[in-house]
Amino acid sequence: MTSLMAKMAVELTMRMGKKAIIVLDAYFAVGPVFSIVKQSVDDNGHRLLHVITMAKSNVVGYEPPPPSAGKRGRPRTYGAKRKLMDLFETKVFEQMSLEIYGQSKTVSVLCLDLIWRPIQEKVRFVLVCDGDQRFILMCSDLELPAADIIRAYSYRFKIEVSFKVLKHLIGAFYYRFWTSVWPRAGRQTKSDLSAIDNPRSQRLVREAIGALEAFVNFGCIATGILQILALNCHQSIWKKYQGWLRTVTSTIPSEEVVQAVIQMEYYHNFRFFRNSAIYRIIMSKSKKSSEDEMPLAA
Repeated sequence: MTSLMAKMAVELTMRMGKKAIIVLDAYFAVGPVFSIVKQSVDDNGHRLLHVITMAKSNVVGYEPPPPSAGKRGRPRTYGAKRKLMDLFETKVFEQMSLEIYGQSKTVSVLCLDLIWRPIQEKVRFVLVCDGDQRFILMCSDLELPAADIIRAYSYRFKIEVSFKVLKHLIGAFYYRFWTSVWPRAGRQTKSDLSAIDNPRSQRLVREAIGALEAFVNFGCIATGILQILALNCHQSIWKKYQGWLRTVTSTIPSEEVVQAVIQMEYYHNFRFFRNSAIYRIIMSKSKKSSEDEMPLAA
C-alpha cells in the first residue's frame, strides 16, 4: 500500500514536470516510500519530489561515521546512534514563532540531519515541542528550513476536513457495489485476488472496482464544484441561504451551505428542468424501475 502510493506520486510528478512535496502521516514513514520518491528526477537529474512525514516514536538516527583511522578492516558505516525521543530531554531547542491555522504560536524546535538506516542516507529530522505535545517530523529535503517543514505538515490536517465532507455531506463512500465472486476476506482482512482465474469472475471484479472508483471520483468532483461555487459566488449564496448559523466565521460559505442553497434552488425551480438531459435520465430510470415492479397480468 505504501509503495503503491509512492509510485503514483512519482508518476504524477514526472508527468507534471514540476517540483512537489507530499505530506504523509507516520504510516508512510518507511524506507520504501523514501527510496521510491527519490526516483522522481528531471532531465538534469534534479529531484522533483520530496516527502514530509511524521516519524514513529521509536525512530533512530545515526551520526556520520568518523573518519577512517587507517586501521585494517572495513570502515564504519554509521556513527553514534541517536534515539530521537530521548533528545526531548535536552535543552538545545530553539524557540520559533510560526503562523499555523491562522494563529501565531511559539514552539520549540530542534533540527538534525542524521542517517536513517532504512535508506542509508541522511534525513532531516525536526523535533517539535508544542506545549505538552511532542512529535518528530521527517523530510527528505535537507535544504528545506524547519519552519517550512512544520508549516507544510500542518496543511495535512485540511485533508481530514475534506474526508469529512466527502463522507458525511456528499456520501462519496456510501457505495453499494459488490459481486459475489469477490474472495472472502481472511483473518488479516485481505482478499487474495490472485486466486481468481475464471475470466468471467475477473471481469466482474474489474467492473465492481471500476464502479467503486467512479462513484468516489464523482463525489470528489461534486465536492470540487461546491468549493468553486463557494469561492466565486459567495455573495449570491449568502443572499439565498435560508438556514441559521450561530457564528459566521468566514465570508466564504462552507460546502454544506452551498449544497443547501443548490438543493433549495433545484426543488424550487424543478419545473424548469423538465427539458434538461439530467431530468430525462432520472425519469427514464424511474419509469424502468416502475415497469420492472409492475405485476404480470393473469
